[in-house]
Amino acid sequence: MTQTSTATPSLRRRLVLAVLGLLAVLVTLLGVSVDVVMGVQARRDLHDRLMATAARADSLDRAGVAPDQLVAQTQGGGIRARLITPDGHSYGDASLPSNGQGVLTPPPPPSPAGGGPPGPPGGGPPPKPPLPPPPEQATATAITHPLPDRSLLVLVADTTATTVVLGQLRMIIIVSALLVLLIASAAATVLIRSAMRPLDRLTAVAGAITAGDRGRRLHPDRPNTELGRAATAFDNMLDALEQSEHRARQSATDAADAEKATRQFLADAAHELRTPIAGIQAGAERIMTTASQTAGAQSDQQRHRAQLVLTETRRAGRLVADMLDLSRIDNGLHIDWQACDLAIIADQERDRAEMFSPSITIIRTGPATLPILTDPQRVAQILANLTENARRYTPDGGTVTIDLSRTASRAEIIVSDTGPGVAAAEHERIFERLVRLDAARSRDHGGAGLGLPIARGLARALGGNLTCVPRGTGAHFLLSLPLSRPTN
Repeated sequence: MTQTSTATPSLRRRLVLAVLGLLAVLVTLLGVSVDVVMGVQARRDLHDRLMATAARADSLDRAGVAPDQLVAQTQGGGIRARLITPDGHSYGDASLPSNGQGVLTPPPPPSPAGGGPPGPPGGGPPPKPPLPPPPEQATATAITHPLPDRSLLVLVADTTATTVVLGQLRMIIIVSALLVLLIASAAATVLIRSAMRPLDRLTAVAGAITAGDRGRRLHPDRPNTELGRAATAFDNMLDALEQSEHRARQSATDAADAEKATRQFLADAAHELRTPIAGIQAGAERIMTTASQTAGAQSDQQRHRAQLVLTETRRAGRLVADMLDLSRIDNGLHIDWQACDLAIIADQERDRAEMFSPSITIIRTGPATLPILTDPQRVAQILANLTENARRYTPDGGTVTIDLSRTASRAEIIVSDTGPGVAAAEHERIFERLVRLDAARSRDHGGAGLGLPIARGLARALGGNLTCVPRGTGAHFLLSLPLSRPTN
């Protein structure tokens, strides 16, 4: 199964940053808009004051007010004025330009009939007519205004106060924006933490369920919301898991009951089969005895049939004995702990194997004595199963070796042969019940697939183990037993 990691950033942090980012953009746009609007409005107000002052100067000029008085009455309140008369005299603020450069000029009044623009008294070149202001600079803070008597009035509004006010306004906007963002971050943290409480409760319920409280549920009051749908899905998942666990426990209980019943049935059937099998074996042996005392072809046929019956009866008897051994192992085997010599048990098994298989060489190696506290009958049964398995699959002229050794706390016996061996993938499978390796290890050799499982079960009941180890050619089985009685 391919597993990919899921990105799990902090949802609270992301929400707070998103809210603050959006609010910062909005506050910035608002501040810029206010600054631009206030600047435009301030310049427009100054221009309106200048135009009102120019209109007042026109009225004073028509009323015949002296130039110095006209300048005195038009300047003031942040407006500076300079009046240049047609004869070239200047009144007012001399620092203001007198040629119209750098100062916007409204359109001149129409010329008198009969000629061009009026010149200064006494002749000379007429003054240069001022240029009309560009449309985009209609809100300038300085104007050059011609009066009805052809004088030129220069008005300049002082923008220092306006600039200071706009600067203060910008500072107020910046400080207010920072305060708003600070307050919004704290408020957003509190509100988002409050909104995330259902997720915290979901996490707490999941932790309680992991700890063993499988009955906890969320039970959302509004299942149609986002959190409600998540909580409903979580509850449904827990219900499904709980039902699956219940079914699994019920299946395990049923399987255990069925296995127990099967074991009991096998034990009862094995007990019941022992008597008829023993009777069949006795009858076959009597027929063979009678047929051997009588000559003739008919007697030979009867002896052959009796031999077949006796062979199958012995095989059935071994199968019944194996079934009884398995039932005893499953139900708890009684161990008769005794002090004995493992080397003597191995020597006896070697002698028995040589008697049944004279065409195979049986070798026993290792120490001459090996004292151990165990059940000698069970150890002999394990060795009998191992040597019989080795003899069955070792060809004529082959060798079966029984090697003894010991460590600080355990005794080890390795039974090996020169047969076809066991594939590495089958080293554990051959200890399963009713498992026979096909080809060389078939039912025709008399095995029912119970010998090795019985041998391992007996070894573990004695506190040891039986394994198939890879060592060169052939099969190698390692029996490990404790030197003393296990404490558990």
